[in-house]
This record gives sequence, C-alpha cells and structure tokens, in this order.
Amino acid sequence: MPIRNLESSGAVARLNSVRLDVNIEEAAVQLARWEASRDSLIVPVSIDLRQFAEMAKAAGGGELAPDFYKDRARYVRQHIAGELGLDEYAASRLTFTMTKSDAWYLGPKPKLNRESMIAAVRAHPEKFVELMLQRELLEAAAYDSEQTFVTGGFGPGVYLGSLPKADARRLYLAEAKFRIRSKYQQIVCDFIAKAFTRKKASKGNTSAETLVAEAGNGFLFGVTRIVPSQFFEEDARKYPMTGISLDSGKFRQTRLYYLNILTEFALSLFDRASVRASAETFVATHCVDDGYIPLEPLAELKRPLIVVNATEQQLTEEALAPLKRIPEFFPKWTSSIGERAHFTARSVTGVAAAPAQLSKEKNYLFLNGEVELGETSIRLASKADGLTQAKAATASAAYNKLAEGDSVADAYTERKFAQLMEQETYVVAMQGLDYGPVSLEKLLPGRSGDVTLQEALKRCLVELSLKECLLGQKLVPTPSMPEELRSGHLTLLATRRIFQQGGRKAKQLVACVGVELTADGIAVRSTERSPWSRDTAAALDFVDRFPFLQPDGKQMIEDGQFWLVDPTTGERLTAWWGEFVPRIILNSTYPSIESALAAQEPGLQRRREAGETARYYSKGRDFNMLPYYMSMYSPDHQVRGEKTGTKIALQDCGGFVRTFVPPAGGIVGTGDTLSGMRDVMVYGGDGKPKEGDLLDHRLVQVYLHTLTNGVLVAGDNSKMSILEKLVRLALEN
Repeated sequence: MPIRNLESSGAVARLNSVRLDVNIEEAAVQLARWEASRDSLIVPVSIDLRQFAEMAKAAGGGELAPDFYKDRARYVRQHIAGELGLDEYAASRLTFTMTKSDAWYLGPKPKLNRESMIAAVRAHPEKFVELMLQRELLEAAAYDSEQTFVTGGFGPGVYLGSLPKADARRLYLAEAKFRIRSKYQQIVCDFIAKAFTRKKASKGNTSAETLVAEAGNGFLFGVTRIVPSQFFEEDARKYPMTGISLDSGKFRQTRLYYLNILTEFALSLFDRASVRASAETFVATHCVDDGYIPLEPLAELKRPLIVVNATEQQLTEEALAPLKRIPEFFPKWTSSIGERAHFTARSVTGVAAAPAQLSKEKNYLFLNGEVELGETSIRLASKADGLTQAKAATASAAYNKLAEGDSVADAYTERKFAQLMEQETYVVAMQGLDYGPVSLEKLLPGRSGDVTLQEALKRCLVELSLKECLLGQKLVPTPSMPEELRSGHLTLLATRRIFQQGGRKAKQLVACVGVELTADGIAVRSTERSPWSRDTAAALDFVDRFPFLQPDGKQMIEDGQFWLVDPTTGERLTAWWGEFVPRIILNSTYPSIESALAAQEPGLQRRREAGETARYYSKGRDFNMLPYYMSMYSPDHQVRGEKTGTKIALQDCGGFVRTFVPPAGGIVGTGDTLSGMRDVMVYGGDGKPKEGDLLDHRLVQVYLHTLTNGVLVAGDNSKMSILEKLVRLALEN
C-alpha cells in the first residue's frame, strides 16, 4: 500500500526520553550549582578496573577465576569504601556506574570548592548527570542522609519495585538506567528487569527494605535497597516482567508503569535544578495501511524436514506428531492481521543421530535436550576425553576450540560450526531446539500444554522457511509493495562483533546477501559471510568493498549494523533500534501516568457499584491512554472501526523516519509486550546523511513495505524488516 499522509491528525504520544534545551555540559553544570547550593560538594571520580584483574590474577596463580567478572562490583564497592572511609554496612549501599574498563562514583575530594567542583563536572558531564539521577532517585525516598549512596545491592543500580512482603523470598525489581546521548541532548529513561532470591539464612527485616516515594494522585511507588550478601541474583528471564497490562491490579507492576515513573522523575529533577527540559513525543505524520508481510505465503516448507535426535531419549512417533500434524497442534497460529495460517511441512522424518554431512537439499531440526533458562545446551570436551567428559561452554569458546582441531562438541554445535560459521556462503538450513523428544510427546493438539515449547517450535518452523528463501528455494512474498518498487537489485549487510575472554581478539563477522525485487516477491541471488577462523581477513575484504562498515578512526567493525544498499547509486539505508531508541509510554494529554489512571477511576467505580467487576482500564479511543497501541488519531480526528495492529505509524523527523510497529492484532488487555521503534536514516553515495523528503526515497519505501508483525512469532524479532532478518540468519543462523 502507498504511504498515506495523516494531515496533522496523529495523536501525540509521550516517549521515555527527555530532551534538554541545553547541551549536556551546561545541564551538568546547572545540576552541580544546584547541588552546591545545598552545601554538597561532590564530583565524579573514576576507577580503573584493570587493577582488580591484576590483583585477582596474582591471587589465582596468574589466571582469572571464572567468577571474577561476576564479583567485580564487590571489588569496586570495597575500593570506594576504602577511599571514603566507610564501614562494610555503608559500603554495601554505594551508588556507582561500571563499564568493561572503568567505574565511576560521586564523592568528595581534598580541597574541593565550588569552582573546582564545576571544573571537574565540566570534564565528565555525562557521568555526573547519570550519577545525580541515580542518587536523587534514592534520595527521593530516603529516611535520612545516610542513605545518599544507597544502591540496590549487587551492582551499581537503583531498583524500583512494588511493595513486597517483609518476608518475601523472591523480589522482582527494575534496575534504573539513564542512557545519555550527548550528541542529541537526550536522556533515555530505561531499566533492566532483575530478580533476587533471599538466602535461607538471611533475616527478612534487614536483608531488604522498600522505601516509599510519591507517584502522584495519592499513589506511591517503592524504591528498594538490597543487602547483597543476603540475596542471590537470579536469571530474570525466568520471571519475565509484563510489558503492558490493563489489569488495574497489575498495572503498577509493569514495564510501562516503571518507564513513566522514571521519565517523570528525571523531568522533576531537572525542573528543581532549573535545567530546561521536556519529554520527547511521537506524532505520526504518515502511515502505511496493511503494509506487513503476511505469514500465510511463508507457512510451508518445500523441502523434507529431518528431525535429528541429539539426546539420549528415544525419538518416537508421538514426539514427531506435532510436526507431522501442525494444523491440529497449532490451530490458532495466526498472521499479523489475525487470519489463520496452517503451517505445513512436505515430509517429516526422525533420525536417531546426526548425519556426518548435512544435505543441501533438506531442512534439519536438532533436538538438543532441555536446559534451564539462561543455561546452554552447548557441550565441549577435548578429543582425548570425549563427549562423556563434556562441559557447558559458550558458543564462541566452542567455536575457537573446534577451529583449533583438538576438541569435540555436541552434535548441533559441531554441525553449525562446520556448515555455517566456517563457511564463506550460506549452504545448509538447520535449526536447534533446546527440548527433547519427551517434551514433544507431552504436547497435545490445540493450545494446551507447554506454551513456551509451542512458541519455540513455531519460531523454528518459520525460520527454516526463511532459510529456504535464503538458499534461493522460494521467494519472500511482498503483496503490499507498490508495483513501481518491484524491480532492481539490493545488497543487504549485517555485522556482529563478539568480545572474548582470555585475551583473545574480538571476532568480527559480516554477512552480505544480494537480493532482487521482482513482481512475485524478493529473490535471494547470492550470500557471502565471514568464516569464523578467517574473520579478520574476511573483514578486510568486506571493508575494502564497503568502507562505511568501519568508521574513520575505528580499529574494528562496529557491532550490530544493518545496511540496505543500492549497488547502482551507492546510496544506503540503516535502521537503528534498541536501548537508545525510546518507546511510547503515555498519551501526552495526561500530565502523568497516575493522572491517566485517575481519569478512568470514576467510570470504573460506577461500574463496580453496579455490581460489575470493572477490573480493566479502557483501551478505547475515548481515553486513548497509549496512542498507536490503541488509537493513532488525536481527539478531534477519531474514526470509527479503526483497525489497530494493522498500520505502520511513521514520523517524518527530517533527518530520519521513526517507525512504530504495534502488537499484532492490537493490544491485549491481560498482558502484552512493549513494542519498540526503529529510526531509519539514508546516506547518499557521497556518504553524507540525507535530510528531508525521506519518505519519497526508494530505499525507505522498500524498507517500509518489508516490515513484519507476527510473522517471526514473538518479541522485537517479530517487528523487524524481513530483509534484516534474512541477512542476520546468514550471519549467525
């Protein structure tokens, strides 16, 4: 479908990003003057972390212990405590930031006065602003001045959470992160989900304490500190935090709520310090109607599927049934617009062991066996010991050992290394599933059973289908793409930089996929990639052909790049996403998240008095609490019968286009994920970024008509361009 101009009818949505009216240095100086006016003279102080590695090596006989990096925060805390003369109790509450190479904290220095404080802040403005935000967030809920440096415990963070019971065994918290982009005078207010389990020997009344801070409209939120020695940190992925829930009993425990609280707090701090700042907004200027690539044309495997049993369990017909009878086991597998798509596989065969050589004419699904979330199914051993002595290993460690030729690994890792990671082109379609036959046997037709396993199976099938496209077996359909765009060739590029331990040089991987736009869809014409053991030589070749992969002054290729290149003109497009691209958090007509909820309370209360449950907040256009998840129109331009989840909302920002892809089918009130945004930029053949009229540019139009919503099953993975997905599959499977 063509791109449609909304003619100023788009809703105004607040983002979790604060835009400063002054540069970061001036903002830091104003904060410092405000702090000094409270008779507090503190500056950012740095610590070189290499000293701790050298000390740990000396203590460990020349080698770093495996848990060194996990314990670095403890070493930093002890060092700061020594510098400030704090006892162990006070040291456990220090606030600091930490990267791979250094740590920073706020503290006094000898002979410090206001002038020298301002000079020190000017030298490191980003660190000062970040540390002040963390410190003030804690002080907003502090009982006394001794809690100035209280942190959340294990690392350098501040933890938000709902008020827990005093003896709660497990705490689910949000570690605040203020990500500063000096170039754009922007601060993204974000957090990382954390989970902590209390040790059995800990005392409930001293191991954690939640202080209460004002959220507005009579509601409170908790700022929690944790005594590190009393808790274990868990893998938070085992306990995922809900992105959005309209359940009034759960709303204040969601990602959406915490993002609002952090953003409002940052704005209030800058207001108190007289730093001019405002919340960023998203206002769609254009949209694409029904622009997503549908699932149905991709819901088929054209080649035989071989299920490889890489476990000691027996592979039975019952275990193969979910793959042989997909429509029965996944009856409600839908596309992005809610239409049924019955996935089919031409033939499914199980084998008891992995073939020594995988066929280029077949698809392979390896059953690697169950592993705990956060753990790995990768196993590695020396050839002398054999797999009976194998131990868990990271992917990069396994690939390094396999490249050296003196080790063996589990079946899937060995095949993936030999027939993908060591190859110069993409040659075999294979997929790993961290479940065994017994788990598959337990699946029942319909939606019953292990939902996580069902989603994992669906992801494997869709990615195998895309790998058939990558191997040139079939086209990727683009039914919504305008005819004038369905011609020409494009080059897709993706990069990955993998840091390694043990003094090894980081790996630089590049994938290059050539595609042709045809009347019937996207055809893959060629694939190139970096072999693992020859990555440096391959990187030099790729940089020689595409110099922009390695910016001037950089020694290595930048990580996480995606490029869409027109080989005829040399023009190229990239899409930015992730932690520095903000999210939609609220309709800007509401001054705060609590005022938005309060606006709905009278109606909910009337319904409760009438005998209704009235548990959920409205997702209707009358309140439109979360624009673009709900309605994309402002109050004066509301339309009836609006289909949410089918449109791509676009904001033309001049130098870039910001795109928002909502949850497939619209928001689910009981619980849904937060959708991210992508910022699209275009560079000319001369390497300079293009400004203005980007929505008229051919590369932008092609990109916008290759977006997916629901095709790739779940998460941010589901919201990327199919072009980006193809080249990333060629890069790392």
